[in-house]
Amino acid sequence: MKSADRDRFSLHDCRAKRIRCEDGKLTFCFPDGIWCADYGEDWPNTGKASVSYRIDPMREVTIYLFRMEEGKTIREECTVEELIEKVNSRQWELEFAYCYYSYGEVFHSCWIWQEEEPCSLETQLFIGTKETEVFEYDPPSDKR
Repeated sequence: MKSADRDRFSLHDCRAKRIRCEDGKLTFCFPDGIWCADYGEDWPNTGKASVSYRIDPMREVTIYLFRMEEGKTIREECTVEELIEKVNSRQWELEFAYCYYSYGEVFHSCWIWQEEEPCSLETQLFIGTKETEVFEYDPPSDKR
């Protein structure tokens, strides 16, 4: 199934375990599903799912990682290519927390989970886009 109705979906607490960037489209894949209002209160409650963003070349994508060192917060920038490589090689899982929309940009507050210390990194993901994201998902197996 496919939808651009962002009011029906949430990525909160869902982990992207694969990412693609092809033809100006950034896609996050959630094999464990996402949350859809059509299927009740369970979280996640769909079958496997993905969300895609058409990247605005004037705004692109910016990713910040935050870590603590000697009591100070250090912000590092991460490239889209590095994020894709780390997630797709299973070194990282990208967990989505909150989402905010503004003109021409979507902001996701996320966590990166990894086995090495630190085990989690607060992450900010800014996606420059003028188009509504597209959710693709399988209904839950018990709803088919």
